[in-house]
Amino acid sequence: MAEQIDQNDFLAALKDPTRQYQVDQTFSLKNSADSLINHQVHTFYAYSGQGSIWLQSNNVQAFKLYLNGKVLASFVATDQWQAIDISAYSKNGLNHLQVSQIIGDETAQIRIKIPYPILLDRTKEYIDYDNFRLIDQLIQAEINHGFTSAQLVVTKNGQIIKSAAYGLLNSYSPTGKSLATGRKVTEDTLYDLASNTKMYATNFALQHLVSIGKLAIDQTVNDFFPFFKDQKSDSIKGKNTLTLRDLLEHQAGFPADPQYHNRHHDPKAVNSATPNANQALYSQKRTEMLEKIIATPLDYPPRTKTLYSDVDYILLGFIVEKVTQKNLDQYLKEIYYEPLNLKHITFNPLKNGFSKNQVAATELNGNTRDGVVDFDNIRKKTIQGEVHDGKAFYSMAGISGHAGLFANARDLAVLTQVMLNQGGYGNHQFFDSVTFDQFVKPKNEDASFGLGWRRQANQDYSWAFSPLAAKAAIGHTGWTGTLTIIDPLHKMSVILLTNKKNSAVINKQKDPNDFVGDHFLTGQYGFISSLAFELVNKENHAVNDSKLVDMLLTKYQFMSDNLKTQVTPDYEALRALLAVIKEREENDIIKNFMATSEFTKIRQFSRRFS
Repeated sequence: MAEQIDQNDFLAALKDPTRQYQVDQTFSLKNSADSLINHQVHTFYAYSGQGSIWLQSNNVQAFKLYLNGKVLASFVATDQWQAIDISAYSKNGLNHLQVSQIIGDETAQIRIKIPYPILLDRTKEYIDYDNFRLIDQLIQAEINHGFTSAQLVVTKNGQIIKSAAYGLLNSYSPTGKSLATGRKVTEDTLYDLASNTKMYATNFALQHLVSIGKLAIDQTVNDFFPFFKDQKSDSIKGKNTLTLRDLLEHQAGFPADPQYHNRHHDPKAVNSATPNANQALYSQKRTEMLEKIIATPLDYPPRTKTLYSDVDYILLGFIVEKVTQKNLDQYLKEIYYEPLNLKHITFNPLKNGFSKNQVAATELNGNTRDGVVDFDNIRKKTIQGEVHDGKAFYSMAGISGHAGLFANARDLAVLTQVMLNQGGYGNHQFFDSVTFDQFVKPKNEDASFGLGWRRQANQDYSWAFSPLAAKAAIGHTGWTGTLTIIDPLHKMSVILLTNKKNSAVINKQKDPNDFVGDHFLTGQYGFISSLAFELVNKENHAVNDSKLVDMLLTKYQFMSDNLKTQVTPDYEALRALLAVIKEREENDIIKNFMATSEFTKIRQFSRRFS
């Protein structure tokens, strides 16, 4: 994870022309006459109790600095770069700096640099908060009752306030038996991010390229690939007109999942295959994939509806590679991951210095859905260290714009802070605030979409983001069990990484995509994220106990009313909630509830199939 900026690092950065800052301004009487007050005042992002301003002047006595209306301490009389600690003056959010020249010396000037906020580890200060205690209790109880594993990092106001790891790297045997022992997940463990790759890789690359003018979102795909045109056989036309915006807003017309890697895939045959039905689009060679995307028939005329599609992001990844003349993984490593000192984020972990024992496992029996799916070269052993997604692994050599990135939650927290900072971190600027605004702005036709980013909007994503996240909150989810929430209003982020698909398929004939891990609260995200957002005070027992009782009653009622949820994993999830109730029975609300007939009824109901 990126470290705090120290003086040596800052001074070394001054010699690097690629380093950029929130504020990098020279003040003097000479260049202020034409702009007056506009030249004196600057705004920048900071957090309470943090931050510094770096300055250099040929006459420090000629200037006085005010931060948020308070005069800063006296400066040392030197022309060397020096740091002014602003932790006693800074506040959360937008801060105001005023530079006033108090001596009429036309030769006097002062240069000021203000780095972007960076994350500070403050987890020890929040270790006793009951919200986090309840999160720990719930996740561990669910793991004890059949859930897989998790990493969680919560940031707020430039601080990491929660960082934890739970469970085993591999939680089940290939036969579906829960494992009691094995290597434990640590905070360094990598997780398969699945579709969170779209944000942390492709979107981040595009945001940088747009900001530096290498591409524009309303350029057509044809601008980059002149051969990207409608085919004579296409019944629905429009590929010639597709723009990057169409791809980012998932309105390009492509089907959701053509499964290029599977020659037998037939979207019309639900949960079954038809020999060679997908032969025209079939490929397990990365060099052929752009051609196959061009050959993919559109499902609907572009811009007539919104349909989330992996194809959009595979194509966007190719565009990044075309513009940069580098593979997507290499470009991101050079532009973002290495400058930020991120050591636990990569495509193809096993080819980039990581072992299987450093990566959380995903599907137990390859991509077979416990034996019900088959295609050429299909993996049949537990997947660990290789991307789970079929298109990314078989057709894209593990490096794709839609899936393939692995990371731990702490490294991702740094990238969420880049977004909260509107493009920068420390003495690096990756994109500007105009580009940030452009990418997070709601789509006119569907406010739950930005340019790639999913948005809370009118509670459209509250099932994952929680109802407590602001309307402006952005993020994404991933099929393997990953969640990102970035909330600019509350100045916080939540990164929850799980491998919930590292569990048995419940009924492979009925629904081969329904895994045991899908039935637990941790894998459904919303309850965990709600507890993270409602960090009101340290002693929050009454609120949390009431919330826990409500969740238990709701789970019981839902199971009672729906036969589909009366399966073993749901009973295990219910028993996990009861275990947390038992763990908190010293609290009055829990104690009183446990004395009711309703609690007795739920406990008896939970014993079915035990």
